Amino acid sequence: MKITEIIKKTTDIFIRAGIPDPETDAYELLYFVKGIGRKELLLDPEITFSEEEAVRFYSLTADRARRIPLQHITGRAFLYGREFFVNGNVLVPRFDTEILVEEALKVITPESRVLDLCTGSGCIITALDVGTDNLEGIHNFKEGFATDISEAALSVARKNADRYKADNITFVQGDLFANVQGRFDVIVSNPPYIRSDDIEGLAPEVSRFDPLIALDGGDDGLVFYRRIIKRAPCFLNDGGYIFLEIGYDQGEAVEALLKTEGFSLVTVIKDYGGNDRVVSAKM
Repeated sequence: MKITEIIKKTTDIFIRAGIPDPETDAYELLYFVKGIGRKELLLDPEITFSEEEAVRFYSLTADRARRIPLQHITGRAFLYGREFFVNGNVLVPRFDTEILVEEALKVITPESRVLDLCTGSGCIITALDVGTDNLEGIHNFKEGFATDISEAALSVARKNADRYKADNITFVQGDLFANVQGRFDVIVSNPPYIRSDDIEGLAPEVSRFDPLIALDGGDDGLVFYRRIIKRAPCFLNDGGYIFLEIGYDQGEAVEALLKTEGFSLVTVIKDYGGNDRVVSAKM
């Protein structure tokens, strides 16, 4: 069967399953199973599957049709030009999180100490440290700490940091600031912020397969922001910055929380789609 026929058949399956971008996912599975990229396929459009590859491809197609996230199937997701390992123990990083990385990098210096709360896969703290530079051993900040309540998530985070030689990051199990010592120049976090009652209505890839602990922000979605902002002044140096990823409708509420705790230069930053996505502030 030709690649075009395989892609059409798979796309049709994904359409019936309600996959949001069926043809793209079909191609991504093809690249994954064949171990190639888009360029290789363009150079050899008549490429074929071995019997073993075909069996694997259609098995993974069935998994995706059950709405298992493509990133869980391939074990990889991308953020800020880097590939990261992911599985069902961590939130799959979204493209909009690059806004958080871009904004934090504006104030991070080679002497900075950076704290990442609710680190999950560790993609934010690792991306902040190594950026998009392929040179090994080059760090954007002096020292990093990252916490998560889930040891399973931290196992993923350590693997991602090790991949990029981000050996200046320490990963610590704990609930937010628990087991954190010292002060930092920058605090970042993409905490759980979905309202509890809204989770069931999310896409199946999220509601059924992302860890609930990484989604549930309580009745109003603001539980973790209150906790983080209340204690952040105890862990930030004078003049330090905090960057928080938020839901599209949480900008005003998080801005108010930061101002109440004495933060200055509170700014709500929009994502590429024009929605509020990150709130930054200075201590």
